Amino acid sequence: MAAAISDAYATAVEYRAAVNMTKTTEDAEILLGLKAVSRYLEGKLGRHFTKDATAVARTYVPGASRAVLRVDDIAVVPTSITLDLDNDGIYETTLADTDYELLPLNADRQPQARPWTQVHMTPWGDYSHFTAGRRVQVTAQFGWPSVPEGVKQATIQIAAILRLESPRATKRISELGDAIEASPEAMYIVRQLTDDYQVIHYA
Repeated sequence: MAAAISDAYATAVEYRAAVNMTKTTEDAEILLGLKAVSRYLEGKLGRHFTKDATAVARTYVPGASRAVLRVDDIAVVPTSITLDLDNDGIYETTLADTDYELLPLNADRQPQARPWTQVHMTPWGDYSHFTAGRRVQVTAQFGWPSVPEGVKQATIQIAAILRLESPRATKRISELGDAIEASPEAMYIVRQLTDDYQVIHYA
């Protein structure tokens, strides 16, 4: 079963295996810690690594660069992409599959499948570009196809540092962000994730 938006990026079972723990009495506490670290990483990286359970509609307004529409991470091919060409709040025009392509090309065919982050109008479709200032509604499952292994392992490692169950652990601090940022080892893990997964916002 796919992970829900609010789930942790690792399970208590995976955590216990990583730290060689056999007792299960602390699983509820472990899971809370894994969830807290998962939400912290989302804030740092600007994205989440689970996906919507079902398709949801999100609205975007194209800017001056009209051939490409930047969107949130799309995990599954959209159900529909519709246009409000007369700016009346009604999405009366539905793009055909041949009108657009998702970028990066082959994102879903990588060894670690990644999401699509752009919608590009095709030269062979019925529309040459999006209209600046005219809303576009994308209905899709947003997020990542599956949690990247690197994100899962980082979640486990940081949680283990905070729980003092890792050789990298230093000391416990009450605030999660302060605790992570006070640990050079934890921040090294965060920086590695930032290089690979942080969202870059364009003006």
